[in-house]
Amino acid sequence: MPSHGPTTIPSVDDMTTQLPDTVHVVSHTRYGPPADLGQRMATMPAPADDQVVLRVRAAGINRGDALAVEGLPYAARLSYGLPRPKRPVPGTDVAGTVVAVGPGVTGWRHGDAVVGWADGAFASYAAASQASLLAKPDAVSFEEAAATPSAGVTALQALRAGGIDTARRVLVIGASGGVGSFAVQLAKAYRTEVTAVCSTRNVELVRSFGADHVVDYLTQDLTTCTGHDLVVDLVGHLPLLHARRLATPGGRYVVVGGGTARSVTGMRRFAAATLLSPFVSQRLRPLFATPKRTDLATVLSLLASGQVHSAIEAAYALRDAADAIEFVGLGKARGRVVLVP
Repeated sequence: MPSHGPTTIPSVDDMTTQLPDTVHVVSHTRYGPPADLGQRMATMPAPADDQVVLRVRAAGINRGDALAVEGLPYAARLSYGLPRPKRPVPGTDVAGTVVAVGPGVTGWRHGDAVVGWADGAFASYAAASQASLLAKPDAVSFEEAAATPSAGVTALQALRAGGIDTARRVLVIGASGGVGSFAVQLAKAYRTEVTAVCSTRNVELVRSFGADHVVDYLTQDLTTCTGHDLVVDLVGHLPLLHARRLATPGGRYVVVGGGTARSVTGMRRFAAATLLSPFVSQRLRPLFATPKRTDLATVLSLLASGQVHSAIEAAYALRDAADAIEFVGLGKARGRVVLVP
């Protein structure tokens, strides 16, 4: 007969931690709108050789999570799983406390506060590879930490792909969202002159990120905002033939967003950037961001120093995950949204 009492899992320092047998998770059993997500109790994850188990203190929600819930774009289901999701619990960005470690783990101890990427982060407990985690800075809250991994790393990689080390004038299109809020702040940390594009209701918010100039695309003509060494486009509303002129000749235009999710591949704009780049004076670069621990460390150090902050619009309880994911999927979030189990 299965035990219904607490589970004892050895930790790296030979202490024992009493953990529940079951944990609260967001359940993803079929593709569809976030409203189709369920809530259930699942078996407490056991760490593999190189894994730790975290008590999740906060989990960040990305637009990619919303797309994965719906199985978009459709070709991505080859990775997500066919005919149904192969990951029964969504979410990756996480901050929490180590409660158990696998036998091969050497870098973490019971009680360590960490941040990074986990498998099935939308839960009260989750397993993560020891190599996907970093120590949470003391000056950074769990919510701020969880809001950082994917958005912060994507923003940093976009700026680096655009040659931020030599850029003087940077334009960020879509500056009020999760990645955009980091892109503006990181570009300022590189001591560049930043112009940020957003809607009317977000102008003051984007100014608070440190932007030198803010363009309200609802009242101003974005095509007049030329002369930038680096453009980071997180929206993709302007056709690339016109949008590229926002960058100077020889400047770089980094395509991060703007693909049509409800399509076979969602890659049309990325492919267009690659095909067009050899024939125009600007260098068009599609960005495919990847989780990279060293890049996360860079962003976390700036968070700890106060040069950058995680702009969090809302923190939802785990039981309200469907509402939170739907909100993020609509693309209207101002900064970041997190779940708090």
